[in-house]
Amino acid sequence: MPPRRVCVGCGAVDDMDRAPLADRPGTVATYTVDRLAFSPSPPMIDVVVDFDGGGRYTLEVTDAAPEEIEIGTRLKLTFRRLYTTGGVHNYFWKVRPI
Repeated sequence: MPPRRVCVGCGAVDDMDRAPLADRPGTVATYTVDRLAFSPSPPMIDVVVDFDGGGRYTLEVTDAAPEEIEIGTRLKLTFRRLYTTGGVHNYFWKVRPI
């Protein structure tokens, strides 16, 4: 993701440091199970992850059933294919239980 231009904490503009999260685990802050949205492997589980050391992001869960996810579940990032269109694979980050 591109960094924010404006800090929500102090209001500084264009003074951000990169903070890679790929190797940082996190914890479920809240989640929802969507049984109506299209998903190659329904239902879709979306979580808000609080990353260790700071950072929060909404991501889709993979490799887990709804009953395995609850507030406080520990997760780690994994790079997965989301879909394929016109022979082009589209990848993005998802999370899975540790």
